[in-house]
Amino acid sequence: MRRCLLFLVAVLLAAPLGALPPDEGHALIRTLMTGKPGEKTSAAKKLTAAKDLSLVPAMVDALFFTPSAQREPLLQVLRTLTGEDPGSRYYDWVELVGRRSDLRGGAGYLEWKASLLVKIDPGYRKIFTSGFPPRIAVEEIVWGGVPIDGIPALEEPPRVAAAEGGFLSDEEKVFGVAAGGAHHAWPVRYLSWHEMVNDTVGAEPLTLSYCTLCGTAIAVSGRSPAGGRWTFGTSGLLYRSNKLMIDRQTGTLWNQLTGEPVLGPLTEKPVRLEPVAVTVTTWGAWRRAHPDTTVTQLDASFGASWGYDYRPGAADQRRRGVSFPVWQKSRALPAQEEIYGLRLGAKTKAWPLAALLRDRLVHDRLGDVDLLLVGDPASGAVRVYRRDGRTFQAGAAPAELRDETGRTWALTEEQLVPAGEGTAPLPRLPGVVAFWFGWYGFHPETEVGTSAGAALGGAAPALR
Repeated sequence: MRRCLLFLVAVLLAAPLGALPPDEGHALIRTLMTGKPGEKTSAAKKLTAAKDLSLVPAMVDALFFTPSAQREPLLQVLRTLTGEDPGSRYYDWVELVGRRSDLRGGAGYLEWKASLLVKIDPGYRKIFTSGFPPRIAVEEIVWGGVPIDGIPALEEPPRVAAAEGGFLSDEEKVFGVAAGGAHHAWPVRYLSWHEMVNDTVGAEPLTLSYCTLCGTAIAVSGRSPAGGRWTFGTSGLLYRSNKLMIDRQTGTLWNQLTGEPVLGPLTEKPVRLEPVAVTVTTWGAWRRAHPDTTVTQLDASFGASWGYDYRPGAADQRRRGVSFPVWQKSRALPAQEEIYGLRLGAKTKAWPLAALLRDRLVHDRLGDVDLLLVGDPASGAVRVYRRDGRTFQAGAAPAELRDETGRTWALTEEQLVPAGEGTAPLPRLPGVVAFWFGWYGFHPETEVGTSAGAALGGAAPALR
């Protein structure tokens, strides 16, 4: 008897007073979307009387699929239930749902969301299933304007040697990676359109994804724990203005910034993709540092077939003014300021990029890890390495550092290499360039680094 009473109490606490059965509640919301005037009035009265906050996310979803001129019945119920009025814009209501922990979808919410998104792409039904535990607030997932793979990922795109890279100016930005003893660069002009590339560098499979909205270029190993290969595409979905990737092997959605599965089969036993350090630099600086590098080159006609203009900056012009909801914000830095972010376990830290480029060598710490951040103002590149208690200053040669004992260290893409024997190299860590709003949206606990008092004078060491 006691066990039955405890179960009854748990049920009553889990469901809001007056909660509607999911099917009935969702049917009433559909009536607010497409019903006749009298039907809408009746549905609004029932939803208001039920005071079921678990239906608020579904009503917000419905706003997106309801023409602006027909939204008022939905908006009236939303204002009454939430006690707030952010306006008539769908994105403003998404932000409200995000910041209020009491507004979470109840039973059947994933299926509801799928029933709307399948109007855009039938493939979304497989993604939004209640069979696997979501690891993000699915209420905040919004459609980004394209269906699954609507932005085509590059698959092992053609490449040329550095000597054939004359189609790039020395000042043009590239994403550079060192892996498997090889170096490769992808021009930003291509990734600004395709946003994703599944490629191989030095026999190492990897994926580089570029979230143009939050300014993050992330590379991850393509090797799965089972020994297979991950490949990724664009899901067409966004979470806090960050792209959600979808893997081709299981159909799981992944957070681009954190490299973690968030919705789908792999959330039951989550793994984190192994990050690979990316250098955002100029083609000239990368080529001089790595004359053995290869570089991706695409034919203009290939881009034209997708409506893409591969000229530098063309994609940015096309996207100008596009934004998506992010409720978790901070005024510690301007929203669009570029930062250099680092995550080590549960600890995160962000440094204003301009300060790192100005101060060139910055000694800092995150958790119990000593860090050396190296900025190159000529190329705009920043790299971060472990320093294990050492202090450094610029050496005699461009790609050289000198520690407090006078020992010289070679600055490479993958590690700091000491001269002589008996001392282990210091590994590079996978930091990332991002806009402040994009970083803070996922790391509200982040520290903000300053280089005041931590920088050492002298010319910046550069990989040249």
